[in-house]
Amino acid sequence: MSRRVLLVDSDVDALGALASALRARGLTVNNANGAFEAVEQAFKRRPDVVLAARAVDEDSALADAFAAVPDLADTPILFLVDGDDGDDELGPDDVLRSDVDHIVSRITEASPRGSRPTALQEIRGDLQQVPLVDLLQLLAMNRRSGVLGITTPAGAGELRISAGEVIDAVYRRLEGEKALYRLLGERDGHFAFSPGDPTSARRIVVPTSRLLMEALRQVDEVQRRRAELAPAGEAFLVTEPSSDDLDLSPLHGHATFGAGPISVQAAEADDAGVPDVTSALLPTGAARGSMPPPPTLRAAESAAIKLEALRYPTAPPPASLGEPTERAIVAEKITALLQMPHNLDELLDEIGGPDLLILEVLMELTASGKVRRISLADLTTPFAPAEHFPVLRSLVTRLARAGFAPPPHLVIAASARRMTTLSHAVRRIADAVVPAEAPPNAPLPRPLGVIRLGDGVELALVGLPTDEAFAPTWPLALHGAAAVVRLGDAGKEALAAHCEALELLLVDAEAMMGPLDLASPGQITLLVRTALEAAAGV
Repeated sequence: MSRRVLLVDSDVDALGALASALRARGLTVNNANGAFEAVEQAFKRRPDVVLAARAVDEDSALADAFAAVPDLADTPILFLVDGDDGDDELGPDDVLRSDVDHIVSRITEASPRGSRPTALQEIRGDLQQVPLVDLLQLLAMNRRSGVLGITTPAGAGELRISAGEVIDAVYRRLEGEKALYRLLGERDGHFAFSPGDPTSARRIVVPTSRLLMEALRQVDEVQRRRAELAPAGEAFLVTEPSSDDLDLSPLHGHATFGAGPISVQAAEADDAGVPDVTSALLPTGAARGSMPPPPTLRAAESAAIKLEALRYPTAPPPASLGEPTERAIVAEKITALLQMPHNLDELLDEIGGPDLLILEVLMELTASGKVRRISLADLTTPFAPAEHFPVLRSLVTRLARAGFAPPPHLVIAASARRMTTLSHAVRRIADAVVPAEAPPNAPLPRPLGVIRLGDGVELALVGLPTDEAFAPTWPLALHGAAAVVRLGDAGKEALAAHCEALELLLVDAEAMMGPLDLASPGQITLLVRTALEAAAGV
């Protein structure tokens, strides 16, 4: 039997030379250039031996990747070393790259995979051929116990199964039911089932049959609502209010979402002002006790839909997930995270709870105007068109002040809350270099970033939170400033008095520019350029 070899090396020339030599000796060779691709190739090709350059296994990356996948854990791995390392330094799994005959001998010593015991691995395959829902039904009907490892393009996960019931799930950073639902939505990847008694504590207590029924509804709903919310991959951000007082209270109404456009309806609220949204964790008409797995869940779901159609001439919209308190908590977490832009993947990973619940609440916040979408084009922007840089360099050079170290700096004064939005907008200016350290928790002056204009000319942007309790710290930022830009009524008389004492130009942003969207890096660049012209007297 011809031995199957997986050759792993990031050096394309060395990999090709060795692969040709091995094929000339009758071996079947497949190539990979890194640990991740090696695991993918091993799933597809089932090699008898893996030959890997020692550099690929830095910090045991390759060995750990294979050990983490039950189906690949017993695959022998030999490491290629160059001849200048010396024979006396070879380990038990090392072979000289130049000694092809010895490499072939070591490969031949390894038993073919077909002759190895299969007791530790009974089921493996591709999710495109065997959907995870069908696989779990099969395991449930046979009351199997073990660990189901799943590898997808987005990451790896595991389902721990006891007597056919899923008792725990992990997927990337997710755990429990959230991880299970996310895995059930994956359509591309590989799986490997290792029988045995799982040692994990039980974090999923709902019967698997009920979870799968709910998953069939939620997975499709999640995909549909993701497409409605971000058809082009947009990010989301809390809407910038006209004043410094942002209303981050829980939702006072809830939206009804059907197949048509979104509409926000007034809802009867409880004493806390939160809508009374009923929980719907089960399909309509499903019993709350444990139910045996149906022959196929799709058939059961179709029957349930037909039954509901008979009960209701016009099908009612699906009930919303979560109790009112839970929905309010999710709304608060969303608004807290969206002080800076996040896309849907980031939100769903950061917030606990079902993905569908998070998307429902986000749709309510978006429909009510508390959250807005940001297109991909608005996420980053250059500081100015290339042809404007010579003029901008000239303006910045004129703002240098004697006795102060370069670069000249422009102070932007705003409330502490608006400073957070401003900081993240500066981070999305392509020509800005932002500080690596986190900003101080207290409302103290802090660097926002340095704009690089070329030819060694730079402009520093300094943020000045205008909490008057910290006014004694303001001179730290104001001394030597080219100008001070005030957003809104930040600082009021106190800031004006400091600027007058230090003979600094104080520019009112809204008076100069009109209403500003601080979350837009494009508007921030325009504000800074306009302030530069004012400071230089242009």
